[in-house]
Amino acid sequence: MVVQKSSAEALAAEIESRLRQLGVKIVHNPAQCDAIIAVGGDGTILNAAHMVLPHGKPVLGVNAGRLGFLAGLEQHELDLLPRLAAGEFELDYRMLLHVQVQKNGQVIRDSVCLNDAVLARRFPRIAEINVTCNDGQTLSYLGDGVIFATPTGSTAYNFSAGGPVVQPGIESILLTPICNHKAPARSIVFAADSQFCVEIPDEELALGIDAQAPQPLQRGSCITICRHSSRAAFIRLKPASFLEIFNEKMGGSL
Repeated sequence: MVVQKSSAEALAAEIESRLRQLGVKIVHNPAQCDAIIAVGGDGTILNAAHMVLPHGKPVLGVNAGRLGFLAGLEQHELDLLPRLAAGEFELDYRMLLHVQVQKNGQVIRDSVCLNDAVLARRFPRIAEINVTCNDGQTLSYLGDGVIFATPTGSTAYNFSAGGPVVQPGIESILLTPICNHKAPARSIVFAADSQFCVEIPDEELALGIDAQAPQPLQRGSCITICRHSSRAAFIRLKPASFLEIFNEKMGGSL
């Protein structure tokens, strides 16, 4: 079980108590469990998904944060936990991105991305970013950076930057400019099997993946982004459509 912070500890303790009463064995080794429960916000659930991906385990997120788009349960829905013990749940599979940084033919960073990969400026001046797509065409952006997002990440930074909201079942890769100074500049939704390459001309850019701290990029390095061969799995204990979840979390209507 993964817990975000002290404010979620009481909730995690209650979940553990209920599960023990249902005869569920609690372990703290991802390799030995059947599923992992993450108590916190979307950041905690993202971290849990990364943790168990090598072990192929599903994640049940219990929202103790603000939005909790990835959560399968809210704090007031713990009465649904018997469904977990009885195996009465569905698995919601989400596509991932494979993000690799190379320099002089050597891989210096190899990452899996569930939400988004953000390539952004490090200094307070405009950055020029050229993205080469799989068909050889180059898209040029002049601004604060670009976002490569999965459908899961379409409701995160991509949404704040004016990008489209995409249902998770529509597997695709979104490319969204951040504060672009060249017009027209719109988000583009690419097929899931698309591949992208970005050459880094200087040391003014940094790469952040799934809200982790951005890491500076070296001059002459190259970023490649494509669909990952694996998928993340989330446990759903209740029926809820994507639109219902979005409208509930965002307090609006699509």
